[in-house]
Amino acid sequence: MNTRAELKRYAKDQLKGRWGLAVGGIFVAGFLIPIIFNLILRVVRESFGLSLIIFLVTIFVSASIGVGVCRFSLNYAEKDSNPKFTDIFSGFSIIHKAVGLYILLTIIVTIGLFLLIVPGIIFIYMFSQSFFILADDNNKSIIQCLKDSSAIMKGHKFEYFVLTLSFLGWIILGMIPLCIGLLWVVPYMNVTVANYYLKLRDSYNNNDKIA
Repeated sequence: MNTRAELKRYAKDQLKGRWGLAVGGIFVAGFLIPIIFNLILRVVRESFGLSLIIFLVTIFVSASIGVGVCRFSLNYAEKDSNPKFTDIFSGFSIIHKAVGLYILLTIIVTIGLFLLIVPGIIFIYMFSQSFFILADDNNKSIIQCLKDSSAIMKGHKFEYFVLTLSFLGWIILGMIPLCIGLLWVVPYMNVTVANYYLKLRDSYNNNDKIA
């Protein structure tokens, strides 16, 4: 497994010359769409029925965009792949799986956090690669994505925790001012994590541990 420094260096090299697309994609997925839904919710907040509908639509869109962002990041990280802006919306083609995975993960993590905080945190990292797995192979079922994530993360949960924690300083800096810096920090982090997933996947595939 590559070191954190190597994974981050790969991400920087893969983003070089393509930062504009990465920043634009994250702006739409992580800023523009949430802002639009938030504004709509404020307008209809006095109507329970409309608020509920918008809330449900938000879940459907968030889950699909989540898968799309993973595909977008993987296309930066994978050799000979060309990321496209439309990758952001690729999750809508499997919206039923994206939403199902989103809901199931939310339930699992919530139960874990409700029982004891530690199990919840373990579940978060155990199933952290589920969306990447679904984005990588749309034919896999929701349950298979969860199983595969659990398998490839075995023995790597703390390692992944440290990797994500190493971006904390960048995230804090990115929030000053007005979170504008996050438009660069988030793609950097996403592509680094995509590289991490690919290394885990390839390692386990070489050992025939993932069907």
